[in-house]
Amino acid sequence: MNIVFPTRRRMLQSGGLAAALSGIPLAAARNTNTLGPQFGRARSCVLVFLSGGHPQHETFDPKPRAPAELRGPFQPISTNIPGIQYCELLPRISRIADRLCTIRSLATDDNTHGSSAYYYYTGTNKVKGGLPLGKTDRAANRLTDWPSLASVIGKLKPASRSPFSSVILPELILNNPGYLFAGQDGGFMGRGWDPQVFPCDPSRPEYETDILGMVNEVTGPRLARRRTLLDRLGDRFATGQRGQAAATFGRHMRHAFEVLLSGPAREAFELDRENDSLRDLYGRNKFGQSLLLARRLVESGVRFVQVNWPREPGDLSVGNPVWDTHFDNTGRCRDTLCPPFDLGFSTFIDDLDQRGLLEDTLVVVLGDFGRTPKINKNGGRDHWGPVMSGVLAGAGVATGQVVGASDRNGSLPSEHRIPPEDLSATIFHLMGIDPETHIEVSGRPFKITSGQVVDEVLGSGPVTDARTPAGGRIDRLPDFNRGPISNETFTVGRTIEGSVGHAENWVGLPAWAPLQPGGFCVASRVAVESGKRVRHEAQIGFGLAGHAAGGRIDTGTRAVLAQEIYNQRPGRYKFTVRLAAEADPHAAKAWATRFRARIALFRFTDLTRDMTRTAELASTPFTPPFGEAPIDVSVGRLLKDQQGGGGELLKGIGVAVIVEHTGPPLDIANSGFTSAILHVQEARVRFLPRDFSFASHDENRDGQLDRTEAPRFLEMAFDRLDTNGDGYLSPKEVDA
Repeated sequence: MNIVFPTRRRMLQSGGLAAALSGIPLAAARNTNTLGPQFGRARSCVLVFLSGGHPQHETFDPKPRAPAELRGPFQPISTNIPGIQYCELLPRISRIADRLCTIRSLATDDNTHGSSAYYYYTGTNKVKGGLPLGKTDRAANRLTDWPSLASVIGKLKPASRSPFSSVILPELILNNPGYLFAGQDGGFMGRGWDPQVFPCDPSRPEYETDILGMVNEVTGPRLARRRTLLDRLGDRFATGQRGQAAATFGRHMRHAFEVLLSGPAREAFELDRENDSLRDLYGRNKFGQSLLLARRLVESGVRFVQVNWPREPGDLSVGNPVWDTHFDNTGRCRDTLCPPFDLGFSTFIDDLDQRGLLEDTLVVVLGDFGRTPKINKNGGRDHWGPVMSGVLAGAGVATGQVVGASDRNGSLPSEHRIPPEDLSATIFHLMGIDPETHIEVSGRPFKITSGQVVDEVLGSGPVTDARTPAGGRIDRLPDFNRGPISNETFTVGRTIEGSVGHAENWVGLPAWAPLQPGGFCVASRVAVESGKRVRHEAQIGFGLAGHAAGGRIDTGTRAVLAQEIYNQRPGRYKFTVRLAAEADPHAAKAWATRFRARIALFRFTDLTRDMTRTAELASTPFTPPFGEAPIDVSVGRLLKDQQGGGGELLKGIGVAVIVEHTGPPLDIANSGFTSAILHVQEARVRFLPRDFSFASHDENRDGQLDRTEAPRFLEMAFDRLDTNGDGYLSPKEVDA
């Protein structure tokens, strides 16, 4: 990633002069003794923003007494504070509730992403001059937008130990189809007060090079000489308005050189200095590693860090991106959203606490808004500004409690409605900024917030000593680097009997059972000796794993090996299976007239995701290679969501290997057949997002992608795609 700093011309053209002229709060500062003991308790603030709007029911405000169509399928669990419950999808966070203040009555009454999120970014729903923003998804407008909390804090509480006062990771928040939401920058204060944005993926191995790599020919001494030259040029602009603009420009240039030349500023970004086990606990994903980077930035002295929930490949062309779960709320929360949030955020709080940073760092969790109490016909929850749940933790916060409440259905605040301006006043207060402060911009004063401090959240640690065992199930660390399907070689699973077992994530219908081991079925995991080692495969047919064939096969009976595709997004899917086959001579000869085999992409026909309720989207028939070398069989299709007019993704999708008996009923034991087995040695799915552009990733413009240019979904399969072994991917190899 390149760190971009404004040029002198850009500063003068874009408001840098206004930023340089603004400065001293106009309102007389009140005596800090009158502002209470928690005023200024926080040295730094980390805002975790769950872009798209997280559902209150599936996170911090479950409603077990609400009707089923409102409460959803998940159960509440106890936290470690008696009487406080979270959703079962947050078992790790439930164990740190004593260090959290849960707010269940945040509200904007705005169901529009852009304007509701703007309200939280800035603490106001106004624009310059006090005019209402209105309910709109419009793009950013620097002439009128209110400055973000990050910008105001960066201006009034500049960092003393870091070249950066406010930072945004790992990306800015975009609306579909890709324009920048308003309220994330310096707004009418000027570009000079924008937070420093570091677009990055800290989970990638080459991340350090992206952020900190110098151009080879620009050595440290050359950079130092350039800084001296710029300092001399700055002396020529030392007076008048030009001098004030140059001062702002000089501040940015000092930041740039301090990052490139100073050890501490650079070291904050070097995640490879961290213990691998700690990085694992944060989660080896973009969100988790961004939280780890946020901790390191706080340690280095950055005043305000905002960690935004990152986009995924294909997100810009889907109807349920990030936390915006308009459809498949259950699957998205269970599989894609809550696991990395639960793991990363709980580790972040633990890590801050163990290092002594939590006592002077304010942590805030917010989103665009809440989500509708009622689950819609597509299994999703829609926008809901009337109520949202959030979290505060750390410096100056009274934890181990719930502030505010929503009603029985989670639809409206029932106690202490808290609007964003009150939350912003509370953040300013804890950061040592009087909410009554005014700042002058272009000769006119503006008050930084119209809100009132929420006194109930102020305190110093847990409000109670009572503790109780937290509920919920904590499994092993999730695999966040998995592809569209997992367990591609059937290695992971459990043994049932002998060499036969069930492979994790795979479903066999009908599944092999010890009571009828030789019948027509699927064994999703069979151990097979291969030389001196043991490999695993799935088997479909009869007489599996050396058992005597038996049972009856009726016309139309199918044996299916299937897996649901994880985190379905619009794009091109290609399912490839490596197959071998064996059969006794009679069964092999009769196969063509009795059986039909194919691989398929399918969609679920209802929200239960029952493997018996599917419809095929594409399929490829094949003839088993009895007694011959294994073959590869593929099927592919471009799948769209409801925005693209297809709707194939609406209820979930999957892949399957299917063997169907098309002949007359067959009594296997009396047929003379001893076995017919399809060996599924490997199954994999390639995904190319609908919004993928090869040219946009080809930074070198050489017509190929190296490992550092390849996006994560290609990097994971790089060696397999690099068919000629030259270390690069061509457009042909990517599209293969």
